[in-house]
Amino acid sequence: MTATIIIVLAAGLAILVFFLVKNILLPKKAAAAAEFLNQNNVRKAIRTAKAALEADPQNAEAHYLLGKAYLADKREEQAFREYRSASRLGIQGKNIPETEFRETLARLYAQFREEEEALKEYVVLIKQHPERPEYYFQAGKLFSGRGKPDLAEQYLRKASTINPREIRYRYELGLFYHQCKRPKEAIMEFDAALKLNPVDGQILLSMGKAYKDTKDYAGALPFLEKASREQEFKLRSLVELGGCYMSLNMLDKAIGELERAVNVIEKEAEPDSLYARYFLAMCFEKTQEFVKAIAQWDKIYAQKKNFRDVGAKLTQYIDYRVSETDKEASGPSKR
Repeated sequence: MTATIIIVLAAGLAILVFFLVKNILLPKKAAAAAEFLNQNNVRKAIRTAKAALEADPQNAEAHYLLGKAYLADKREEQAFREYRSASRLGIQGKNIPETEFRETLARLYAQFREEEEALKEYVVLIKQHPERPEYYFQAGKLFSGRGKPDLAEQYLRKASTINPREIRYRYELGLFYHQCKRPKEAIMEFDAALKLNPVDGQILLSMGKAYKDTKDYAGALPFLEKASREQEFKLRSLVELGGCYMSLNMLDKAIGELERAVNVIEKEAEPDSLYARYFLAMCFEKTQEFVKAIAQWDKIYAQKKNFRDVGAKLTQYIDYRVSETDKEASGPSKR
């Protein structure tokens, strides 16, 4: 009888200890981690959340707080792991702000190339907050990246309808139309974005390229010229300007813009740098300035041997190069 009582008491004590740990001590550790985060004491928040997880690996709130602390410490891969763990355990009924949690998790899914999971989160957020355009915007970009243009257009258009004065929404919709070879609609969206910010270099460049794609080279020029005033877009804009003047058969103008482009090159191997030199070489070849053309092809070949037809061009002009070398070696001709 005594043994039975002892066993019952021991079992009751074990249950009591489990209850105390589960419902009082562990929540206190999670609360302490949250408090450290509020104080911007990231290291202590991480240690405290880890301690809570050592005691109870199924503690979704501790996973969430550890993930949030990792984000504050700019350790996004570890943060992603913890947010995903919290999501798998379930956040309903926990001391976890659902909207903030899903927003962050969706962003992390997209960042780490799990677009399908990111979309699931944005769909939930849209159901919960249909008035917020950012969720439609992010979902639209993801649908576009996954090759679902109908859904991409639907969601991007919805975002810009809810908030037509958000530049990002109009610009992204314009980019979508541009990629879908719908230049007129792209120009309409870029125009709407430029009305909100007339000096945005990225939008000016995109508008110029859209006009160029419709073969309206004269229409493209003013946008590309304005875009070229911003250092970040200077090289690409000058290359596009050169291309417009080439299409207009204004080779002197094209050479001028492309020489400006070559003069601002910082990274020789970048595609824009290679195209600047390539188009400049094309212009020199058309104007029969072969030495200058070969010099540009040589610089391209040094960076990327299989770039377009550069190798073939150098082979084509090998005899010309040899003859020019011989002329230089023999000195000026006697008259």
